Amino acid sequence: MKARWIALAAFLLLSQVEAQALASHRPSIRAAYPSLGLPQAPLWIASAANYFNEVGLRVESLFIQNSSTVIQSLLSDEIDYAMVGPAPVIAVDLRGADIVMIATTIPTLIFYVIARPDIQKIDDLKGKSIGFGRFGSNTDFAARLLLEKYGLVANKDVAMIQTVGGNATVLAVSTGKVHAGVTTDVGMLEGKKLGLKELFAFKDLGIPFAHAGFAAKRSFLKSHENETLNFLRAISKAVYRMMTDKSFSTRVIQKVSRVEDKAIVEAAYDLHVQQFLQKKLYTTPPMIQTVLRQVGESLPAALDANPVDFIDNRYIQTLDQRGFFAELDRTSNRDSKRQTQNSDQEYKP
Repeated sequence: MKARWIALAAFLLLSQVEAQALASHRPSIRAAYPSLGLPQAPLWIASAANYFNEVGLRVESLFIQNSSTVIQSLLSDEIDYAMVGPAPVIAVDLRGADIVMIATTIPTLIFYVIARPDIQKIDDLKGKSIGFGRFGSNTDFAARLLLEKYGLVANKDVAMIQTVGGNATVLAVSTGKVHAGVTTDVGMLEGKKLGLKELFAFKDLGIPFAHAGFAAKRSFLKSHENETLNFLRAISKAVYRMMTDKSFSTRVIQKVSRVEDKAIVEAAYDLHVQQFLQKKLYTTPPMIQTVLRQVGESLPAALDANPVDFIDNRYIQTLDQRGFFAELDRTSNRDSKRQTQNSDQEYKP
């Protein structure tokens, strides 16, 4: 029996070494994103604008639905960078993984509460129901956070109903299956078209929260320092492009996200650029601390964890110290005029 366990351990070790060897010899870098929402747009724009090519990288952008699946792909070396929030990163790290957040693009909660017309304020939800994606998701956490702020107890004062998320939440509210729902900016705008009302914007809570960013394995970073610096250089440039070139950005977003209503895309874009995106992609301990509280509801070890252990700001710090962001500030307005003139370039995801 002992020999069999030794053989199994050896096999697993060999498999891991082979996976890492294959990853290190791949002709391209792979970055995955878990949804077709606007938080993923900087990756799409970096690809569309050829910013990865400019820094000598060949990057494949892959859509892998669900953040947990993206993280599993990262752990198995099928991808190199994951565009996710820190919640799934923390969950696997507390079980022994070595993943860190290397950048944060959105440092706040970006959700909204939409409601049926008869719901005038959050207090009106007492004795009623609120919908969200899935238990343990960011929308679940946001809903509980909001109810707590208003002195309401989840599943006692307000029924918590899973809707799967996305358009399903909007549909659940509009058809009366739930009285209110936590959704994205696009969902909020779609809901308004259906006669629903925007009841609450989570950004107004003023809570630091790493909603979206990039994660990688420490072992990968150790052998890919320059690639990672250049990858984040391209992503940062894409963030600035997104902030200054609405025409190009919205075309890329509409094509990849498959949202047919151009007005919805443009309105959601305006919200992201004006209220959500940050220029310098630092991840701060307070952003992670909020997420540790979220993860701690199902994984108590998170409540005692140090947020610094999940952050690696070296690459953003290096870009900052070299004056990269200052240069982007100086040139972005000038370049945006030229880029807008050339923004008919075709994007092929």
